[in-house]
Amino acid sequence: MEQMVRCLHETNGGEEQMLPNVKQTEILERYAIGQSIKRITREMDLSRNTVRQTIRTGNPRVYTRAKREETRITPYEGWAKQRFYEVEGNATLLYHELKERGYTGGYTKVKELARPLRENIQQKATVRFETPPGQQAQVDWGSKTVEIAGKPQRVHIFVMTLGYSRALYAELTDNEKFETLVTCHENAFAWFGGVPDEILYDNAKTIVLDRNGSNARMNPKFEDFSRYYGYTARLCRPYRAQTKGKVESGIKYIKRSYLPGKSFHSLTDGNDALKAWIRKVADGRIHGTTFEAPSERMKTERLTPLTTRPPYMCKPPVIRKVAQDSMVNISTNRYSVPWQYIGQLLEIRYKNDVLYLYKDGQPVAHHPAATDKHKNIIEPSHYHGIHAKQSIAKNIADPLPEVQMRPLSEYAQLTATGGGCR
Repeated sequence: MEQMVRCLHETNGGEEQMLPNVKQTEILERYAIGQSIKRITREMDLSRNTVRQTIRTGNPRVYTRAKREETRITPYEGWAKQRFYEVEGNATLLYHELKERGYTGGYTKVKELARPLRENIQQKATVRFETPPGQQAQVDWGSKTVEIAGKPQRVHIFVMTLGYSRALYAELTDNEKFETLVTCHENAFAWFGGVPDEILYDNAKTIVLDRNGSNARMNPKFEDFSRYYGYTARLCRPYRAQTKGKVESGIKYIKRSYLPGKSFHSLTDGNDALKAWIRKVADGRIHGTTFEAPSERMKTERLTPLTTRPPYMCKPPVIRKVAQDSMVNISTNRYSVPWQYIGQLLEIRYKNDVLYLYKDGQPVAHHPAATDKHKNIIEPSHYHGIHAKQSIAKNIADPLPEVQMRPLSEYAQLTATGGGCR
């Protein structure tokens, strides 16, 4: 979009003023994410003709206004302009403070005074900017009611959009919990094949603990997650959702162009269908801003490649020593590990109902987490080759007192299948 300059012309005792660049950009951004002309007109305090012409031509409408005259707010202008920045652009608060100082005019004049000052504050956040390849992604949640297994269900829609290519990843979930947020991120990184330098977020409770004015305190757990994957988590300013308009547009696109009328057997079925649609339709279309297909621009996205690191675990790890029968005891249940780790300390983490075991950060084994108590979960391959170590095999065949609750018939079964002593 060509940059515009503010032009003032004296004509017939009045001023002709070209709509400022920041106003034109905000009109086009609001319209791009689906806001109606009526809403834009009301919220930006502009004429409908001005909004329509800006959308139609990309050029501002020249309008005429009377020469500025003395009003009730004139004596307070100097103080009000300075105070406006101190109250962080809150025109309502400024109006009440002016009333306390003797101002007898209305709120409209305060808004008129505040409007150009607010443009100075918001210009950088309002103007859409194009990010270079690999620099930024944007993340947000949406929601919509769809039919799941024959019944209406409100589903949550996680969306991550890459700023340069506009390629998107989306996932349907039944909640927005922290663990779900982390899993969706990891699925998105795998989908894109890498991680951007930074990701822009709104003010979800799983990400932001609280705000103090323009400052925010981020959830330490989420900060740890972003550090784990090596990207910078950034927050958009409160009530300035257009700063992440790319992902907002992605959510609206999915809700309007894909989900209406859809029904799925399950969330898994819905996500499989959604991903197929993204590949076939969303990433293959000519994007309205870049005028290229996201799939083509994706070829030049420079994301940081994923490493072989294990998935991020939301819960703190548990340390257990491998017993002499090559099992670890966790919450009344016992899980097998490769016999080579007998006597060593392993780190145990849970993720998505799966138990993972690590040694010095390297994966050793994993099992589905037991749903009942006092269960023995055994992977026969963990005992392959143990016959070559007679001293260890003897311990397996004749377990120590601490594991005598484990029936010997299970070891006999392992031996019979080639997984135990031979």
